[in-house]
Amino acid sequence: MKEKNKNCGGQLNLLVPAEHAERICEWVRDALGKEPIEVSHPHAERAQIEIYFDSLVEAQLVQKALPADLIIEHAEAKEYKEQDWTTFWQHHFKIMELGRNLRIVPEWEPVPEDDKINIIINPGLSFGTGGHFTTKFCLEALEASLQSMEINTMIDAGTGSGILSIAAVKLGIPDIVAFDYDPVCVDQCNLNAARNGVEGKIHFFQADVLQPGWNAKPADLICANILTSVLLEAAPLLKRAANKRLLLSGIREIEADAVAGTFMELGCKEVSRDGDGKWCGMIIDV
Repeated sequence: MKEKNKNCGGQLNLLVPAEHAERICEWVRDALGKEPIEVSHPHAERAQIEIYFDSLVEAQLVQKALPADLIIEHAEAKEYKEQDWTTFWQHHFKIMELGRNLRIVPEWEPVPEDDKINIIINPGLSFGTGGHFTTKFCLEALEASLQSMEINTMIDAGTGSGILSIAAVKLGIPDIVAFDYDPVCVDQCNLNAARNGVEGKIHFFQADVLQPGWNAKPADLICANILTSVLLEAAPLLKRAANKRLLLSGIREIEADAVAGTFMELGCKEVSRDGDGKWCGMIIDV
């Protein structure tokens, strides 16, 4: 019997009016806990939203359960193959320079030979490539934090592709643990660590940021690039886990004051925040 490709799964494509795309993406994040991929062109009247699942059946079930109040012109569930995912990322994910000395390099691109710190990533089924503002903010805030304070330990909550933890190792943090709710992300993180020659230097594991246990051993720095609703609920656990600093992102700009206020009520201090008009990140000291 031919072995089934473990990277096959289900893909749900939604064709939506461009003005409704953001609301539908928010629903996907909140209701499904998935990160949607929006494919659209500037000034286009329609956008395509792609959502990836572990199986075709799961994609089909979500298609049948789409709320009637979402404005969706067409929905299609289909099976995807590993090569479909790879082709998508090779088209959309390019080499990126960020911060003072960081560079994100897709696995399929040649690595430039200079003094910059190269972080080699293949997203697989996980997310976090440095292209989205929230990941870029965390990487640059991580680099800046290391220039202003001594950081020996770090927890990466909601690690995704593992990109922040891999960068942290290469920037010199000696003790790092990272976790994600999705076991697929954990597998991909270990592969990405190996691609960067840092396998065994980061402890990746599956955990829920809303459940105690992951924070049993506090760290100097906590990175949490997760949804605002989760940040707000997890705030007490995140605060208790941080000895010095929190890097928070995954926040809509309109939600930033609510996030900052929640952590201020816990006795923290907002050091700075930055945004791109839609997304926001902030540095919080405890």
